[in-house]
Amino acid sequence: MNTRSTAFNNASAEATISDRILQIALAAWRQGNFVEVVDQFNDQFTFTDHALGLEFKDKGRLTEFLAKIRERFPDSERKDNTIFSGGDRVVSEWTLTATQTEPFLGGQLRKVPISVRGISVVQIKNGKISQWSDYYDELKSRRYGVAAFFTEWVDL
Repeated sequence: MNTRSTAFNNASAEATISDRILQIALAAWRQGNFVEVVDQFNDQFTFTDHALGLEFKDKGRLTEFLAKIRERFPDSERKDNTIFSGGDRVVSEWTLTATQTEPFLGGQLRKVPISVRGISVVQIKNGKISQWSDYYDELKSRRYGVAAFFTEWVDL
């Protein structure tokens, strides 16, 4: 991961700790260890995916959601390009890449590359993540069928 991390407020200790907590969660995410990711969250938290219109406040459901992303897109990779820290907030600018297999002419299958850029805004309180909001292109996520898949899954 080639990230550039910038701490505001004179590189305060709080910003450094917040950045480190996010880095731990992202490392676990890359390894597919979603229980470890969710362990970085407070008991009272909110995780919001604004493009998909999903919100989680339950650690079990958030773990399931992250696992479903990996199941649906097993080759997905989140690359954090830049991370900015300021006090109890961390902002990560990222690119998510994956491939999606879809039907093509004559019953053949083809792999379609997916690339989505977005940001995560994370708030840290008492050494844990209390709020995580993802923002990215809603239309692009719908075009790849991501929104339909997860909206259906959430309704189950």
